[in-house]
Amino acid sequence: MSDRLPTALKGVAPAGSAGRYQALTDDPQMLWRVEKADRPRFDGVSAVRITVRLNALDGKISAPCVYGDWGDGFSEESRKALTHVSGDLYTGVALSNAGSLRQLRVDPSSAPCLFEIAEFVVQPATAPSATIRRVSTPKRLIRAVILRLPAPVQHGLRDIVSTLRDPRRGLRRLSQSIGASRGPWRDAYVRSVEIARNLRSPQFAAPALAPPRREADAPKVLAFYLPQFHPFPENDRWWGKGFTEWTNVSKAAPQFTGHLQPRLPGELGFYDLRTPETLRDQAALAKIAGVDAFCFHYYWFGGHRLLERPLDAFVADETIDLPFALCWANENWTRRWDGQESDILMAQNHSPKDDIALFDDLARYIASPRYVRVDGKPLIVVYRPDILPDAAATVKRWRDRARKVGIGELFLLCTNAFGFSDYRTAGFDGLVEFPPHALAVGEITDTVQRLNPQFAGRVYDYGAVVADRVEALASREDPRRYPGVMPSWDNEARKPGAGHVFHNAAPDLFHPWVEAALDCTARLAPPQERLVFVNAWNEWGEGAYLEPDRWFGHGSAQALRTAIEARAPRLTADHPLVAASTQLARGHDAVLLVHIFYADLIPVFAKRVARLRDKADVIVTFPDHWSEAELRTLAKAIPGARLVATPNRGRDIAPFLTALKIAADQGHTIFCKIHSKKSPHMANGAQWRDTLLDALVAPEAAETALQRFTLDPRLGLLAPDSARMRLGDHAVMFNNGPAMDFLAKRLNFQHGPDSAFAAGSMFWGRVTAFKALHVLAAADYPFEPELGRIDGTLAHAFERAMGAVVLASGHGVQWDL
Repeated sequence: MSDRLPTALKGVAPAGSAGRYQALTDDPQMLWRVEKADRPRFDGVSAVRITVRLNALDGKISAPCVYGDWGDGFSEESRKALTHVSGDLYTGVALSNAGSLRQLRVDPSSAPCLFEIAEFVVQPATAPSATIRRVSTPKRLIRAVILRLPAPVQHGLRDIVSTLRDPRRGLRRLSQSIGASRGPWRDAYVRSVEIARNLRSPQFAAPALAPPRREADAPKVLAFYLPQFHPFPENDRWWGKGFTEWTNVSKAAPQFTGHLQPRLPGELGFYDLRTPETLRDQAALAKIAGVDAFCFHYYWFGGHRLLERPLDAFVADETIDLPFALCWANENWTRRWDGQESDILMAQNHSPKDDIALFDDLARYIASPRYVRVDGKPLIVVYRPDILPDAAATVKRWRDRARKVGIGELFLLCTNAFGFSDYRTAGFDGLVEFPPHALAVGEITDTVQRLNPQFAGRVYDYGAVVADRVEALASREDPRRYPGVMPSWDNEARKPGAGHVFHNAAPDLFHPWVEAALDCTARLAPPQERLVFVNAWNEWGEGAYLEPDRWFGHGSAQALRTAIEARAPRLTADHPLVAASTQLARGHDAVLLVHIFYADLIPVFAKRVARLRDKADVIVTFPDHWSEAELRTLAKAIPGARLVATPNRGRDIAPFLTALKIAADQGHTIFCKIHSKKSPHMANGAQWRDTLLDALVAPEAAETALQRFTLDPRLGLLAPDSARMRLGDHAVMFNNGPAMDFLAKRLNFQHGPDSAFAAGSMFWGRVTAFKALHVLAAADYPFEPELGRIDGTLAHAFERAMGAVVLASGHGVQWDL
């Protein structure tokens, strides 16, 4: 920390006693340097917090701000407005652009005035990190020069540098631009057209059908919830009739190639939170995703409420069984949405009296039986304690008031927004991480190919951020610093041309961050205090949401759900029912390899299997996260079956590989692979499953199949023609090329557009024709975590490879069952 005062630089003159100055122009400038003795404190720090006591003695303080020099001089992109807290107190957080702080330029006012600086404190807002991106001195000098050039020249120089880094890519862009529009614009246009034609990410996921299984003392997951998506009078007055958050979301535009904008909602659509069905649908989806409660942002401005209608409707609707908590969003409501601008639309009015009035309003929500309690104490979160005049005094008043009105003790948390960390001194019980605050690793702003030359935002690599967070969470020691995660972040919709973008965010990267957060709080906190916060459920304007969208579908929700379920109790091979089934002797040459993922379909498969018990043995695989009761139901419904618990990876394929190896070891020669397919992303998923089952395991179909294998020893795979698809069919290989090539090399087969496979992955087969599969265990294949993807996984490639595997073994494939 350093508390030296800045010195006059331009348009400022000393005015008598120390700390007093006369701003002579409308652009007064002062300078604060990091002294040599202070440099170790700021080395590797990605953000600094500035606190200023600034008072106008004559005239008015207007729009004070600072500019940061992180090694390449001052620039407009380094400008940070100072937020007026109260009285003469101003604060702000300046972010690094890839280096350590050298100096600050302080603009105390945008108008001439006589002013006094009583205090000027600069301190790190994040912990030092060796992973902070640094730019060498020569590169900084080059960048400083480029930033002073006209925008078109900047754009051209970036293209040249990009071409030197990757000549092939640069030449390709050049060839695209000759005689036509520039390559990046063409790429952006093509992407927009593809999305309009319903192109989806390879990680697009279907919805889950049930909440995750979890251990009894599993951490609770709370998702921050924005109650903004509906018209209300103040927004009509400030922004125009009918304005909602969707107004911003729908008009966002990509700023660089690969920039995913606009973000468009999926199955919930552009909803209106005045509609009760929307709140119920959100709660239902949240429960399935593993969210234990919504943490509503609560807006109070000296007795005036905003955005209260959805919250009140949620609380009043007794059919919604999802708990909730409140987070006081205690910033001023400003023209720019981020709490940093001086154009205030609705101001906070902090006072001891207001603290009590605010708490009394909170108390009526706390009275709800669905209100979240931590160890029996109502949970309240404060977004920005740093801008309260005296946070400790506010906290004390709340605690005293809670005891007085009979609520009892409170569990009060605050967030780390804008660099805040000292929660204990402020009287809070703990700190909630609120990403992207305090995240400044992995900046790639200078490497993206801009579509908008005037883009003044910042771009970070989401994968680098996740890696940094996973490492930090593993070494954390404070049990009251609660992990916060974000599935993505991109506030371009709210700050056009100046947003912060965490690029390449995707469900498969979000998943390990959630796992690390759950592991951290489970390791450190007692069971009743294990919490993880998600930013957010529906912050569409900031690109941070778990709700389904048109690009990833339910991918982020599935990533959260899978991470939660990974900690659930497991059934193992030594379970008495599983162990006993290993003693069963082979009774038939043929065997049914049945994978039942959905326990509610046990009766369906038990009935179908029962009709073939005189022709085939049965091996049933099931997910190891099933309950004891579900396993007992299975054992009773299909007596005499070999029972195998398998991890929930690789869909039905990894369990099939396990069962196939068991079948081979037991001497079975013919098998039928079937599974409890539901395909929740398809309207006719259940019908398709039943059609395939009828064609394969109806008694007459099974009898025919067994005769065919007996008569033709070279027959390796048999399926109905209705299941046949070709690799060359539309969209079959769109997302599966790399995984298919991996399997072809691993299993030594060839494939082409005419290679056929059984869609739905159900068929009859000869064990020796699949020898390439059962010589290795399922664990030998890199199956991805189960994130609900509808295409593009290793399991999907296996489905498409089955026919080619059989042909490579010297056997034949027939499609006339």
